[in-house]
Amino acid sequence: MKLLKIIAISLFFASTAQAQDAIKVLAFSQVEPGIYHHLSNLDGIALIEKLGKSRGWDVDVTHDSGSFNSARLAQYDVVAFINSTGDILNEDQQTAFEKYIQNGGGYVGTHSAADTEHGWDWYGKMIGGYFKSHPEVDQVATAKLENRNHPANALMTEAGEILEEWYSYTANVRGKPGFTVLMTVDESTYEGGEMGADHPITWTHDYDGGRAFYTGFGHFFQADHPFLADMLSGGVEWAAGK
Repeated sequence: MKLLKIIAISLFFASTAQAQDAIKVLAFSQVEPGIYHHLSNLDGIALIEKLGKSRGWDVDVTHDSGSFNSARLAQYDVVAFINSTGDILNEDQQTAFEKYIQNGGGYVGTHSAADTEHGWDWYGKMIGGYFKSHPEVDQVATAKLENRNHPANALMTEAGEILEEWYSYTANVRGKPGFTVLMTVDESTYEGGEMGADHPITWTHDYDGGRAFYTGFGHFFQADHPFLADMLSGGVEWAAGK
């Protein structure tokens, strides 16, 4: 009887420790009223929740910018902006998020997260390059993997031809200190790119005490995407510092 009790207690503490070690993710998707709303937002949220189940993360979901307060944000290792768009956080919420990153928090942004908060300079420096334009949406182009040894690329093998809405950005992050480019898109394989021979589409950097991961993928969040799940898994776990 004593042995069974000891085993039960051991299992309880082991499961508690495992729960405490789990990456905690807040998946956030909000769009400023009156502007373009990506229909894939919910698919992106669903993918993060699915990855949470398969990789042992604790995932919460919100579509409410009111969640951006210091008490709530402090619960999470990563806040993921899933196709957020426009001016969505007020000054108090911006301050709370800045403090969250400064305290070691992680940021993950997908696709139109780069079309978010154009007037917030701190956010712009975290993203590295805001959305500038995109050509015709339904184009297949070739994505190329870089920096295979970077932890955020730990699950990645190859990239290849992908259907996407290919963003051009206001800046090329490769020229900015501290940024690591993880993937580029070959503009010669589609029409309408505006960044030339070097067009980063996924990148990371340490920022203001925390970590930031961004990818331009996510206009569709197609279920049969060959590498998006692996890319986001690596990005979330890198941003969490795991």
